[in-house]
Amino acid sequence: MRDVQLVSSEWNHTFRIDTSDGAAYALRIYRPTRRTDDEIETEVAWLMSLADAGLRIPRPIRASDGSAFVRVEDSDSPEPWRAAVFTWIPGERLGDDPARSAVVDFGEAIARLHEHGRQFEATRGLRRWDSPFPHGERSLFDRAHADVVDDASSVVFERAADAVRRAIERLWSEEPPRIVHGDLHQENVFVHDGEVAFVDFDDCMLAWPVQDLGVTMWEVGEDEASWPYREALRTGYEQMAPWPERHIGDIDTFAANRGLLKADDIVGARKSRDDREVRDAVRRHARAISWFLERTSQ
Repeated sequence: MRDVQLVSSEWNHTFRIDTSDGAAYALRIYRPTRRTDDEIETEVAWLMSLADAGLRIPRPIRASDGSAFVRVEDSDSPEPWRAAVFTWIPGERLGDDPARSAVVDFGEAIARLHEHGRQFEATRGLRRWDSPFPHGERSLFDRAHADVVDDASSVVFERAADAVRRAIERLWSEEPPRIVHGDLHQENVFVHDGEVAFVDFDDCMLAWPVQDLGVTMWEVGEDEASWPYREALRTGYEQMAPWPERHIGDIDTFAANRGLLKADDIVGARKSRDDREVRDAVRRHARAISWFLERTSQ
């Protein structure tokens, strides 16, 4: 081993490891309560299958005994952490101002990912995105936070949650869910030598492609709730597969769902921020969510 660098610690801890022979790897240490053993096993199995199918993703490196991860004891944690190693993905993040051609490639790569997920069945123990809050967070609707979630914003959040529930109920009646990335935005997309790669599959779950694309549309729009490359993304997607939106407005509904989750995170972590800052962020998210909801009726 030649060098170890901390890359990210926002959720899990990710390190880049450079070896003396010039190879580079990603070491991910999962938070004890973030994923179950079965979820990590499924994530690793899907990544192996995606790599074998030729998609540019971090290929898992199994432990010497063939296991997907190893346990790491921590005296400060009641449960052990889990650690897994993957190949390092080189390149630059797609970012907020990509070339149109890169967005087209991004769309095509998403379609390939979704088509592979439709055929992948080894999804034991995987979380289902079958509610507006698949991880169970509900800070937004807790009256203890009424001082930072004003009534007008609360009405928007309730409308969005109801719209998401209706969309999920309709999807369940029409097609089975499949494994999807779950956090498919431009910061988890790398471009290298003209090729697109995906990283950070830690949120993969059983859902529908429109939910995955809803994440994308929220994240690339963020505060402005707009992005000039929406059509380019669709153009790329349709080069590989039909656009998965059976009902016009579903992707915008799930973009609003992503906004709900982001707003919920902000309120849930309010102790680390000034209340006025939290209040402003909540209102900003409510405005963006409202914009997406209005698009569903167009």
